[in-house]
Amino acid sequence: MQYLLKNITLEKLNTKRAIVKLFTNTLGLYIVIFIFGILAYYLQELNIVKGIWDFWGVLDTSSAVALALLAFFAYYNYTKEDDVIKIYFEINGDKIDSNLSLLRKEFSRSEILGLLGMIQKDQEKRFKLAYFQNPEILKAIQKIQKGEGKEFTIKLQEDEKRYFNFDS
Repeated sequence: MQYLLKNITLEKLNTKRAIVKLFTNTLGLYIVIFIFGILAYYLQELNIVKGIWDFWGVLDTSSAVALALLAFFAYYNYTKEDDVIKIYFEINGDKIDSNLSLLRKEFSRSEILGLLGMIQKDQEKRFKLAYFQNPEILKAIQKIQKGEGKEFTIKLQEDEKRYFNFDS
């Protein structure tokens, strides 16, 4: 279990490193293009090299389009972190709204367990749910964290209903 949690953390860290590396490489590329653009302009003005400005215009346009696509992709991923994830209970195939939700960027096993601890009947004792002992829950949480789906269902066994208040 601890190995799986460590992998989740490392995956997030590697994703952030990849974004920083992409940004650094992109910034470096645009600085080089900017310098070559100034150099090409002055070489064109001095009639040393002819036609380079036309090539530079094509390169400028294509890099602007690429930058716009990268910016859109980054914005899309950023806004996805603010998605609200609804949490449901499932008992014998019946789906019950828990009236709980979390932002995608805060969605973790510990946050879910903390919310469940807040709504349990007996605040003196800790609940024990079989679903949270299953390693498959980590895969389901990872899917939510990666942006797949907007709801999370906690499967309860019939005897686990006693931990929570249900209207139905």
